This record gives sequence, C-alpha cells and structure tokens, in this order.
Amino acid sequence: MRKIILLVFAMTVLGCKNNSKNNNETTDNTEIISGNYIFFDDAAVLQNDVEIYGVILNDVVKELNKKAALLKTSETDMVSLEVKGIVSTKDDPKILWEKKLEIIEIINVSAAKETENILKLGTE
Repeated sequence: MRKIILLVFAMTVLGCKNNSKNNNETTDNTEIISGNYIFFDDAAVLQNDVEIYGVILNDVVKELNKKAALLKTSETDMVSLEVKGIVSTKDDPKILWEKKLEIIEIINVSAAKETENILKLGTE
C-alpha cells in the first residue's frame, strides 16, 4: 500500500507541468495593441488605457516613425496606432519600463485625438 501511494505521488509531482512564467521571461505570443505612441530622442513609448510599454527600436519602428512624422504638427506630438507585437518583461539596459513591446507589424496609424488630459508646457 505504501509503494502504491508513493508511486501515485511521484507520478503526480513529475507529471505536472509548470505553466507559470517568471517576470523576467519573454512571452512568445503576439498581441494586437492600440494606443497613443510617441518617439522622441531615441526613445519610444506606447500608452493605452491599461498599460505603458517601452518600445524596442527595430526596422518596423523606423518605418512607423516615418509614417507618424507625416501626421504630427510638432516633434513631441503623439499618434494613435494599432500594432501587432510581442510583449516582454525581460530586463533591458535601455528600456526601463516594466513591459517592453517589440512591434512586428503596423496595422493602423492616425493622428491622435486631442484630449483635455494632455499637459502642455509653455505659452501659446
């Protein structure tokens, strides 16, 4: 009886797969994310109602910046966008945001709608 219980316990422990992810691991699934995007001085950020993502600079982001430049009136303007990308919480020496986004596909880019929650510095 003791051997059967030990065998069942061993099969249970060894047969269970750990599906939890460590915060420093990269999630391998792609997501579609929309929000407001800004690129300024070699740093890019995408913000939506739920999260802020530090954007990993790659060739797709260079293309995105060219499209965004056509829609901005000032260098510090944001644009609205929808992208497909990979979200990661892996440590990065340049991106200090908790969540990092590697954009792999641009779905839509448009001028950001002005809201009352934007802080403007200086006089107009």
